[in-house]
Amino acid sequence: MIIAVRTTNGREMAVISSITSRIKSKIMKEIGEGDIAEITSGEYKDKRGEVIKIDKVNESAIIKIDDKEVSISLEELKLIEKRSIPIKAIMHTEDIRGYIFIEGDINAIQEAIKNIPHVKGIVGKDITISEIERFIIPEKQAIKIEEGDIVEIISGPFKGEKAKVTRVDELKQEIVVELLDAVIPIPVTISMNVVRIYEKKSKQK
Repeated sequence: MIIAVRTTNGREMAVISSITSRIKSKIMKEIGEGDIAEITSGEYKDKRGEVIKIDKVNESAIIKIDDKEVSISLEELKLIEKRSIPIKAIMHTEDIRGYIFIEGDINAIQEAIKNIPHVKGIVGKDITISEIERFIIPEKQAIKIEEGDIVEIISGPFKGEKAKVTRVDELKQEIVVELLDAVIPIPVTISMNVVRIYEKKSKQK
């Protein structure tokens, strides 16, 4: 869903910066539904699988291992590949001052804006893409993205980051990247539409 968030007029970019920092500081640490995790101890040690469900109350997760769903403590899981990005994009347009638009899970949006300076609240209505599409100028991909390319992320919580492409899924129009500035390079799955080529593999030394 896309939610409009009301802000202090003229402070929209400051709000986006604060939200982005919060998302980036948490998103690479927390295991979410859909992520790939490795079990670090017990009967299934070193096994990897997709996280099906998170139980925050009991601090455990249901993970699919060898076609079976098993319950594992979150302390026994290590994040291998980040596939669940609860906030997909954050946008501001000069044509609509005093508001920013966030696409993602409503609970994640509420957590991301909580106590952020200059945020005045959420507009209760879910915004459709058709209502804001005239403010969005899509950038065409003139050059094919390939494994090994360096891209710049132009939208979402990782906007402005440089990343190396490790896998390309043409069918889903998605790529798996590793952020160049990350202390621990964890793969992140993102849409091809939110990146642009920064450096082609063929030009790298």
